[in-house]
Amino acid sequence: MKKRHFLLLSFFFLILTAQGQSLPTLRVLAVGNSFSEDAVEQYLYELAHEAGVNLIIGNGYRGGQSLASHWKDATTGTGTFQYRKIVDGTKTNRPATALRYMVTDEPWDIITFQQVSQESGLPDTYEPYLSLLIGYVKAMAQVDTVRFGFHQTWAYAQDSDHGGFNNYARNQFYMYSCITTAVEHTLRNHHELSFCIPSGTAIQNARTSNILASYPSRDFTRDGYHLDYILGRYIAACTWLEAITGVSPVGLSYHPEGITDEQATQAQEAAHNAILVPMYITPIK
Repeated sequence: MKKRHFLLLSFFFLILTAQGQSLPTLRVLAVGNSFSEDAVEQYLYELAHEAGVNLIIGNGYRGGQSLASHWKDATTGTGTFQYRKIVDGTKTNRPATALRYMVTDEPWDIITFQQVSQESGLPDTYEPYLSLLIGYVKAMAQVDTVRFGFHQTWAYAQDSDHGGFNNYARNQFYMYSCITTAVEHTLRNHHELSFCIPSGTAIQNARTSNILASYPSRDFTRDGYHLDYILGRYIAACTWLEAITGVSPVGLSYHPEGITDEQATQAQEAAHNAILVPMYITPIK
């Protein structure tokens, strides 16, 4: 059913574009942290525009924040988010913003959640906070047709010095396996979450390719855990594109300066294969 929905959505976008009509608008809000900043605040708008979709992107940014701390913000109303918003390709930032304001600011078509990176592979840390957040956001959403998704984040670089890496025996593949297991468990237990955005699998797919031999980074990170500013973030944006629109990034011409066409193609393939197989690694040749 989900695949059919995405195919119909993609077909609808393409028909409107071919007829010369204005691009259909999709409104997407991420309730996140620095990992959603890496994924949605750059490149996603441009990719979607080429794919025939006008995105309005909202990101509730709180560096290093978990589902538990997001719920604390919702209940206390302290307004600790930065509300980053991209409209017509231009980004604005509204500091000291409460979750309620962001959720009611637009008739969002999609709202996503995610766990903080060091706890993303620990399913016991998700509850009861995710259930409470979903209920809170659902009650305030401006449209009944809003879809809720979950952002599967990525494992750290193998040489990461992040303290949270100790939760996973300082082993990248073990951390990735814990993340996918936790996200699978979450999706099974939350029917409100209609889809997953497998950025973690896309990054892990790309780590099997020969890109790293020609691209200077720490496993596509800049510091061992945040994505590097160009290729790592581009892989995540490609993954988000297909997850929210159903349009594959493979074959799109847009990519940021600083990477080659070949690197962009492999990034697109890593993302597309993650959508096809979201919880297992697909090696990139």
